[in-house]
Amino acid sequence: MEENLKRFVGQHVIVTGAGSGIGAGIAHRFTSEGARVTVADINQEGGMNVVKEITGKGGTAQYQTVDVSKEDSILELVKKAQETFGAIDVAVSNAGISETQASCLEISGAEWDRIYGVNVRGSFMFCRACANNMMDNDVKGSIITISSTMGRTPKNMTGAYASSKSAVIMFTKSLAKALAPMGIRVNSVAPGMVATNLYRPVETEMMMERDEFVPWIIEQCITSGQLLIPRVGTPEDMAATVAFLASKDAAYITAQCLSVDGGMDWSW
Repeated sequence: MEENLKRFVGQHVIVTGAGSGIGAGIAHRFTSEGARVTVADINQEGGMNVVKEITGKGGTAQYQTVDVSKEDSILELVKKAQETFGAIDVAVSNAGISETQASCLEISGAEWDRIYGVNVRGSFMFCRACANNMMDNDVKGSIITISSTMGRTPKNMTGAYASSKSAVIMFTKSLAKALAPMGIRVNSVAPGMVATNLYRPVETEMMMERDEFVPWIIEQCITSGQLLIPRVGTPEDMAATVAFLASKDAAYITAQCLSVDGGMDWSW
């Protein structure tokens, strides 16, 4: 990252699921570029730790709790975030969960609904609340959803997660069309394999040790020729792309889904 890059000085950026993983990386990236960041997460300990890390580096951040599966919680988040840091300039819908390795034939209806409640409905409600905040304050902002390469082409045993992320991509495009007249851009980033807590259920299901699944699947993809850049993705890789899409450097980009996956999507 260019140390002198300061594209978001004075702007308020709000990121869900920012207490760990990709969300934490995104929060750090925006504060490093001068933004005031609302770190939103259901995990208070994780969120507070990220804020402590940011402020320890001289950045500006606050923690706000949120359960994106509940609309009241999202509305309260946006209200409190504005009270502290002002109108929202950039919103990043990153909070998401995955199922275990159960296939579409095996997953329960309750588990399916749980995945969709967070990944799809939660993203919809958060993005809409932030869009309303931008419109109410005449902000020509940027909204970015975090989908997944699996939302383009699923792998085995990822029915609910893959289809939920596909829904996020289509919702992103629809929202971009609706908000274009207001000057608000909406895009999506589709990460490839990044070592985050998202894969904990998979590791449990496959009886793997912690942080063992992603290196294993990356090795499989390298061996098979599916992965063109032979390494695991990092939160910083994703954060750099999110920051680009939110910046004026991407002023002519909207309604797009950009894969950041080391080229994995080319053969799926």
